[in-house]
Amino acid sequence: MAFVFPTGNGIFQHDNAPCQEARIVFEWFEKHTYKFHLMSWPPNSPDLNTIEHIWDVMERQHRAQTPPCPNISTLRDSCLDIWYNLSSVMYQKLVVSMPKRVAAVLKAKGGATRY
Repeated sequence: MAFVFPTGNGIFQHDNAPCQEARIVFEWFEKHTYKFHLMSWPPNSPDLNTIEHIWDVMERQHRAQTPPCPNISTLRDSCLDIWYNLSSVMYQKLVVSMPKRVAAVLKAKGGATRY
């Protein structure tokens, strides 16, 4: 969070992933609550978390690259290259689909949806 939002004012979407449930994570946010807003989010809700779909696209593109990245620096550069070249159409599609996603989650009372 400090790297992404160096001046504060960040919003963290807590989706209850196991790595976000660690005590050290909660302690960090407690110490930095004046800088960041911690957004509550329904557990197990990838339907509403569009970044999960973006990560999936990025992972598939990265795995398709040959040869594999030989070191962390090359991996970082590869990830940044994929991130900056993601299709704006994909972003628009994900954003436009949010009202339908929210309606589907509400209809399913938090259960699974087709998204």
